[in-house]
Amino acid sequence: MNKELIINTYEDNILLFKENLIGSLENDILRYENENDSFIIDLQNQTLIKENLESILEINPEKAILTVKELEKTWLIPLNSHTFIHDSNKIIISYLLESQEKPLKIEIEMSEEHES
Repeated sequence: MNKELIINTYEDNILLFKENLIGSLENDILRYENENDSFIIDLQNQTLIKENLESILEINPEKAILTVKELEKTWLIPLNSHTFIHDSNKIIISYLLESQEKPLKIEIEMSEEHES
C-alpha cells in the first residue's frame, strides 16, 4: 500500500532537511527512496536499513552494521543509543553511533496516497 510520507531528519534536535516522498508499507515493512539513499524500516524488528551506492547501514536495537560495498567489508559499529517509536501513522527513530558526535533522529508521518 502506497503512503505519502513527510520525513524530517534532525541532528541533535536541529532540523537538517524535510522531504515529502512516496513509500510503500506492506507486512510492517516501510520502503522509500530519496535522491541518494533507499530505506527499509521493519516495524516489527525495529530495524532501519539505509543503502546507497557506497554502503549499507543497518541499525537495530542491539547493534549497527556498516558494509562498504567497494571493499566488500562489514564492520560492527558500537551503538550508544537507539530509540524506535511506532504509533499508528508516525515513526520516530533516533540513534547515536559511537562514531557520531550528535544523535540523528528521523521522524516519519504516513498518510494514504491520494489520487490527483
